[in-house]
Amino acid sequence: MKKYLLKSKKRIFFIGLLLGASVWYYACLPKNIFNNPYSTVIEDNNGVLLSAIIAQDGQWRFPPSDTLPAKFNTCIRLFEDEYFYYHPGVNPISIIRALKQNFGAEKIKSGGSTITMQLIRLSRKKARTYKEKFVEIILATRTELSYSKDEILCLYAANAPFGGNVVGLEAASWRYYGRAPHLLSWSESATLAVLPNAPSLIYPGKNQKKLLKKRDKLLRKLLIKKHINEEQFNLAIEEPLPIKPLKLPQVTPHFLNYAVKKGYKGERLTSTINGLLQQQITKLVQHKHERLTLNQIDNLAVLVIDVKKNSVLSYVGNSSCRKANCGDKVDIIQAKRSSGSTLKPFLYTSMIEGGLLLKDELIEDVPIKISGYAPLNFDKTYDGAVPASEALTRSLNIPAVKLLQKYGVEKFLSNLSKLGFKSIDKKASHYGLSLILGGAECTLWELCNAYYLLSKAAQNEVPIDLKIKTNQKVKVKELNFISPASIYQILTVLTETNRPSGEGAWKIFDSAKPIAWKTGTSFGQRDAWAIGVTPEFVVGVWVGNADGEGRPGLTGVKKAAPILFDVFRLLPETSWFKKPLDQTVQLSICEKSGYPASLDCPNTKKTIVHEMAIHHINCPFHQKIQLDSSSSFRVNSNCYSVSKMKDVSWFSLPPLQEWYFKYRNPNYKILPPFLPDCIEGNQNNMDFIYPKENSSILIPKGLDGVKSSTIFHAVHQDKDASIFWFLDDEFLCKTKGTHKAIVNPKKEGLQTIIIVDNHGNRLEQKIKFIE
Repeated sequence: MKKYLLKSKKRIFFIGLLLGASVWYYACLPKNIFNNPYSTVIEDNNGVLLSAIIAQDGQWRFPPSDTLPAKFNTCIRLFEDEYFYYHPGVNPISIIRALKQNFGAEKIKSGGSTITMQLIRLSRKKARTYKEKFVEIILATRTELSYSKDEILCLYAANAPFGGNVVGLEAASWRYYGRAPHLLSWSESATLAVLPNAPSLIYPGKNQKKLLKKRDKLLRKLLIKKHINEEQFNLAIEEPLPIKPLKLPQVTPHFLNYAVKKGYKGERLTSTINGLLQQQITKLVQHKHERLTLNQIDNLAVLVIDVKKNSVLSYVGNSSCRKANCGDKVDIIQAKRSSGSTLKPFLYTSMIEGGLLLKDELIEDVPIKISGYAPLNFDKTYDGAVPASEALTRSLNIPAVKLLQKYGVEKFLSNLSKLGFKSIDKKASHYGLSLILGGAECTLWELCNAYYLLSKAAQNEVPIDLKIKTNQKVKVKELNFISPASIYQILTVLTETNRPSGEGAWKIFDSAKPIAWKTGTSFGQRDAWAIGVTPEFVVGVWVGNADGEGRPGLTGVKKAAPILFDVFRLLPETSWFKKPLDQTVQLSICEKSGYPASLDCPNTKKTIVHEMAIHHINCPFHQKIQLDSSSSFRVNSNCYSVSKMKDVSWFSLPPLQEWYFKYRNPNYKILPPFLPDCIEGNQNNMDFIYPKENSSILIPKGLDGVKSSTIFHAVHQDKDASIFWFLDDEFLCKTKGTHKAIVNPKKEGLQTIIIVDNHGNRLEQKIKFIE
């Protein structure tokens, strides 16, 4: 019985030992054989290398590929492990042969290692001893159970040393031959296959004769094994060896840095970039840069988006400068810059969507001052009143400010946030009305993304986040505050923007396609923008200096727009948006004012508008007036025979708008004066208190001799009336209640002081300034 129990205990012990050994054997292989840092590698949408950055440990080590080129596969097996596909990780014959050689030489001369064992040695980085060899054997057999033969080969090829700081086949192929491994010849593949055997002693540029001898020996073996024929062999041995490492391609350096910041560090990113287009645009940018530097403008950037594929097609983050400290390392696409006028289309779209604006209605363009803020148009002129569509295509500032005041800064900021403007993150009180004129900073990426969302929404397509990676997961965006009906109107308006020199007659060419485009120029001419939109593409261009230095003539139209259209010429043919039917109605529109027609509008037209336009006010500028029989004077029934009156519909603007409008529109007719007997308080209800007609006024001066201001005074019978003051053709100010105007005379001589009230009544008189 004791003998039986002893045998049972031994049996249990050996079973336990076997189980323990099995568990150890199963767990002995690390989950990740290698924990080395990898280079960040950017490929185009066809898998072609665009850019790469060295790994954290200073090695050029590309992330492992899932395939190995057939030529290198054959070469590395014939040189290192001919029976790789036939052994379980260890080749007993090679081990026995190595032992005999080592004992005979009384030192380690041969290791008899298979590729799998070499893989383990590379991962462990231990000294070569018999004990370590035993560990390698165990781990190699375990590796063969977890990985396929092809996976083992790929891991080995990705981590084998190829001389210097070059690790892995792919890095070696680019560093020594300047192309991808699958494009290598038999000679080149054989050269790389012999390098991992002694990478510190033999590599391109060092011990060339030994390297050549090893390569040719392998090529002859390929011939003997009939992997190549005699002709291929003869051609292969004639190929020269590489002399020194080459620089890796850096086609998208700024996109590479952007990808690292987005979390792709140490990864292989197969991007959505079109490699050929990227190179074409980079070449274009460099050509334009050479000309811009003549005006000391050093930087420009271009971003191209494929709307249909929701992806980035080209990312040129900056130009390359020849001089130092020119800011060419800055990724302009992600840099915050003053937005200029580029946000205006979003405001116009929002107002049309809310029924607050019709695209051709007249909007105010006169000098304004709102809480101390006095914006100016770029050319410092005024139209008085201008169609909204024209105000947008001409990028007039004052109409945009007035519209934003009407729409609300806070509400507009909410819309911008939904469009992805993360940089515009402060409160409405911080930006104020200057928001629409460049008072906020945004990036070229954010601008292009917002216009991309407009293009998607205009086509009734679901807007989703932009992709930079081919298989990237994206989120759906919600744009419930704008509709295709409003977007279509504004994008169509933007096709009418006057194109830069050389593009002006684009409509006469059958091959020309419409492009909705908008420019922007920041204060001080520091930033020049141009954004173009079609159903297929969005193109964004920024020109300027990375350090913020302004330059004369640095405007969106002059500098950025020509580049925009050059880029579009590199893209495939584009189409135009289909006119939306949903959320639209047909409305009778006043031809002159652009408002919904009132009963007094003589000429109207049927127009498709956003459905919210039915809530818009009717034309406020047409009114019915009564004229005498000669049509020269206004009359009323208290002073003129009703039978002789003529009822006429008259287009009349408010006084200040009229003042500027008539100079831009010579055919504009002001309201006729009243017949003298018909005044009845319509005129002579205001008068000058100071100065009086033909007064001579001494221009006041301070103690320092500098000219100062004088004060004019008028009175109006209507306490709620507004008076608009003019000196000759220059608008001075608007007064209400106490009508006192500060006047700063600029010259001596006879001038005309004019006052106009809000009813259109007008008084003027001559005065003379003297010193």
